Amino acid sequence: MLRSAFAIAPLLCVSAACSIDLSASGTDGVGTDGTSATDTDATGGTTAEPTTGEAFEPFLARGGIVIDRVEANSGVAVPIGKDGADVPGAERGAYLPARRDTMVRAYFKLPEGWVPRELEAQLHLTGGGVDKVYKSTMLVENDSRDSDLKSTFSFGVKAEHMQPGLKYSITVWETAPGQEDSPEGDVPPQAPYTGTAFVGVEDAVTNMRVVLVPVAYDFGSCKTTVDGAAVEGKFKQALFQQNALESLEFTVHEPYPVTFDMTAYQGLSRLVSEMSQLRTAEGADPSVYYYGLFDNCGECIGGGGGIATGCTVGLAADITGATKSDATRRAAAGQMIGRPEDTFVHEIGHTQGRRHIECPGGNSQGNDGTYPHDNGVIGVWGFGIQDIRLRHPSTHSDYMSYCGSTWVSDWQWNATYQRIRTLSGWDLEGAPAPGHDHPGEGGLLLGAIDDGQQIWWTAPGSLEADAPRSATHSVEFEFADGTTPVAAQVSIRPHGTTLNIVAPLPADFDARELQRLNLRAPEGDSAVEPTAVRWLHRPDRLKAAE
Repeated sequence: MLRSAFAIAPLLCVSAACSIDLSASGTDGVGTDGTSATDTDATGGTTAEPTTGEAFEPFLARGGIVIDRVEANSGVAVPIGKDGADVPGAERGAYLPARRDTMVRAYFKLPEGWVPRELEAQLHLTGGGVDKVYKSTMLVENDSRDSDLKSTFSFGVKAEHMQPGLKYSITVWETAPGQEDSPEGDVPPQAPYTGTAFVGVEDAVTNMRVVLVPVAYDFGSCKTTVDGAAVEGKFKQALFQQNALESLEFTVHEPYPVTFDMTAYQGLSRLVSEMSQLRTAEGADPSVYYYGLFDNCGECIGGGGGIATGCTVGLAADITGATKSDATRRAAAGQMIGRPEDTFVHEIGHTQGRRHIECPGGNSQGNDGTYPHDNGVIGVWGFGIQDIRLRHPSTHSDYMSYCGSTWVSDWQWNATYQRIRTLSGWDLEGAPAPGHDHPGEGGLLLGAIDDGQQIWWTAPGSLEADAPRSATHSVEFEFADGTTPVAAQVSIRPHGTTLNIVAPLPADFDARELQRLNLRAPEGDSAVEPTAVRWLHRPDRLKAAE
């Protein structure tokens, strides 16, 4: 990833489980503060004490206020109500994950001659085992605006209340006497106009598991160790806010020693390969992502070798697929420079299968041509459920682009949601039966080749039967009793020139005596001695030449 730095927004909450407090809010690129919202188990309206006479009995707002739009936002804006009716699923644009803090906004329009005054909106949630009322009180004096949380009735719905099957209704109430004789509007001050409507919460488990690996770097005059605990909060927040997650399991690893040059691209590529090996050697589950974080004393890692100009601040092992055979390549690394948490989200994005997004002046390679929003902008309003900030749809670019400020688009949100749901399903399958700890026959041989540097290792697993194979690259396994050629899977690492090689080990590999490996490629053949390979596909049986 090649990226320039930009200013960091205030961090108001770093826990993945914290609730939305809309009293502290803002908009990136639009100066505004937020409106407070509270929740209660009561089902009636609020009560205000009058100065004289009988207690005031709240009644539905008069004067013609209309709730014309309702929106739910747990990262990207999703319309759930319009003109008093439900919004069909096909028009909603993005997923609403279950059990995740979510902001619900009720937009309103006012008639001519409106008398500004304080009103209270009540969001009543029912279904899915929930019966809850949230309240939002504000001075109503102008029509609602997307860019201003204070101009809408905004409710911070807690994760525990975002359940599949959830329905909503919103009503607006007078909070003080004085409008008893004002006319009622043509439509009731509520949404929907009658009954309830579905919020549209998905019925799926969405969890991510990430291991952050701080690097203890010692090369030349630079000796640094990244403090994983110090950066954990902002890394968790950046990833959690921009992925459709209900939970994030985030582990800070012990420091990983690096004594090779990390001021050159080859060093970065080597570190990524070692992160891949580390997750394999430690027996990480297929759903787990590893990310190495290093500080090379602020040195720019130049591109070279055909890479776009600028400093390469991060690299992923590959743009991985949604299969268990891709597990070993769910690894990446990034530098402590600029906004390292943004690099982290971007590189993890590659290991979630995401390609670059084109934007003006970004000069990224391998862009996804199916991206729907012009110039790489996010296209809809984004919202940070922990930093309580709106992101403007036309001033923020998708986080897989090279332009910033960045946020997640609705399109990217949907794509990663599918991947997260798939990997979360693996975690629900339970532990493998004894004797079946390593799926597949023989395992996988992996290689990372760049400008003479070759790194080889093995990992558990197998390629899917329909996985594409190269027509020009193959690996020959020379055994004492004969040679077995195997077609390889080939890809280029994002941001760079490293060639990834993946080849299934022959089914009878562990029962035969390996003498040599030969990589057959158009660029030239190369021999690999068994002693140059880290044999990690069977932790209990290290394979090497006798």
